[in-house]
Amino acid sequence: MREFNSVTAFFGDIAVPGRIEALEGGRGLMRVSLNGAPDISEGAEAILEMHDGVRFRVAVTERLDDTNEVRMKLLARA
Repeated sequence: MREFNSVTAFFGDIAVPGRIEALEGGRGLMRVSLNGAPDISEGAEAILEMHDGVRFRVAVTERLDDTNEVRMKLLARA
């Protein structure tokens, strides 16, 4: 098992490691920092694999400034 809060975001064939920075507001929103995030935009969908192997379908709702952080919304379990 990987470190708690570590995630891997799968954008098609690209796997990007990252970390959950914060859960926001209880509406399925979270702030995630991605290491070397590809050029993703709002509305992009991905599969987010949690540290324990559970996978969720997510959508990018916002790219935060010029950082590697994005806000994601949980859509469904994958």
